[in-house]
Parts: sequence; structure tokens; C-alpha cells
Amino acid sequence: MTTTYTGTATVELGTPPEGTTGIQMELRCLTPSWFEFPDGAAASCSEEDVANPRLGWSGYTIGLAPGQDSVTIKTDPEARWQLTAEYVKQERTPLGVNAKGETYGVESQENGTPDLIAVIATNGQSGYAYARDLYGGPMPTSPEDAAQNFSSPRPPREIPVFQSDGETQIGVFTAAGSGGGIPSYPTRGAPPG
Repeated sequence: MTTTYTGTATVELGTPPEGTTGIQMELRCLTPSWFEFPDGAAASCSEEDVANPRLGWSGYTIGLAPGQDSVTIKTDPEARWQLTAEYVKQERTPLGVNAKGETYGVESQENGTPDLIAVIATNGQSGYAYARDLYGGPMPTSPEDAAQNFSSPRPPREIPVFQSDGETQIGVFTAAGSGGGIPSYPTRGAPPG
């Protein structure tokens, strides 16, 4: 299901199929704004993001709560956006280990943070980015330091994307800039058309 919205909206998805465990969403910004997913994760888009199809989207999957058949995206009243949503069945797999002894896979409570985290490169290829690159950079040392030095938006960063070997580069991942130094990277599928 793909539909265009303005402002905060609840998207009705119908009855989930048997065995469904989550809802996969791809949100495309049509105007600059911020967008909050049902579990509190958020994404933001600038004028540059809206103008560049490789930047103006966020992919994210949430767990399906019992009886859930819709998702609500919160945003500014004037913000325009498009959402593609579908039910999915996910199965947690253990982290892989490459020849260098580095773990790779999806970050989770069960598995923790692998050395190489699954991401989608700007060219649409699935691969892995080093956690140290995704989470690298200075962090605030106090609330005062955060307000003084981390409150203004940071420019997006390009991070190398590798095959699971951690050596063969297949593309780059654009980590959204943020005031707190932590990139947003919720994504599971290739960017929509």
C-alpha cells in the first residue's frame, strides 16, 4: 500500500496475514520536516533531501503489536509525505562471523551490536557498515555541552558499505546528520522508485 499524506496521519493496513511479525515502512519526504514512527524512532528531511531521491526516504520496520492493523506517522501539520507499508514476517538469525573474526548482521537486543551493521547503500545494494563509523564522532559530555555544541544540525556523512568480509566496498551509506552525533539508520529495503 502506497499513499500520500499531509500532516500527522494514521494509515490503515487491514487485517494482518497469519504469522505476521512486523510492519515494514518506506517513508518518502515530499516537503522538509521531521517524521516520527509509531515506536518513537524519527527521521528528518531538509530541502536537499527532498530534492535528491537517494536522500529523501527512510525505511523502517516495527514489531507488530497484538490487534494492530494501522500505523500513525506524526509530523508538522503542513508536512507532505508518502508511505509504503506492508506486513512482514521476520525471523531473528544469529550474527555471522567473517574470516577476520568480525561479527556482522542486524543490531538487536538479543544479539547486541555487531562489528558490521546491516545497511542499504545509496546505490540500493545491501551490505554492512562498521559500527564505529556509524556511531563515531564526539558525544556530549553533559546537558550543557549538548545544548552548546550539539544542538545545530550536522551535515550528512558518507560511510563506506562493505560485503560481510569488511574489506570489499560495494557503496556508501548516507548517515543523516543530527544534533546529537548519532546517525539515523532505520532501513531494510531499497529506496522506493
